[in-house]
Amino acid sequence: MVIKALALCALMLSSSVFASSHDELLIERVNAKFSYTWLALNKTIKAHNYKAAYLQRCDFAMNERHYKSDKYRIVFFGKYDEMKRMSKKYPKLSPFFLLKITVMEEGKHTLIIATPPITLLPLVNTNEDRMTVFRWNEDMKSILKQVKSQYK
Repeated sequence: MVIKALALCALMLSSSVFASSHDELLIERVNAKFSYTWLALNKTIKAHNYKAAYLQRCDFAMNERHYKSDKYRIVFFGKYDEMKRMSKKYPKLSPFFLLKITVMEEGKHTLIIATPPITLLPLVNTNEDRMTVFRWNEDMKSILKQVKSQYK
């Protein structure tokens, strides 16, 4: 039940209104406590040449809804120049920036969840911009898999 609620929250928080039925959330279960996963995630984001821009704690809102967790965060990250260029060219993309990964501790494990950036494809027009979105998507999958692989 907790995983379903978490997936639903992550979906809503990551603003994936353009996801079609064949799109899925990217979810990895990491065999580590939250703090270790969080550190690994931050290092891996930097290793992929992205910069974390903002950290959102969701603990208070979750507790108000009777989910007892003090380990629930969303990291917003991106490449400033790319986001700026894409926002200018496609103003409808602005609400979907920055990229986001939700991190939540669940017992001895930590879940890392993201909406695939590929869900933004219907909003871009050129092949160059499509390639940018595809790269973001591949980077997102790589980040999640690399974090998970550090704690096998």
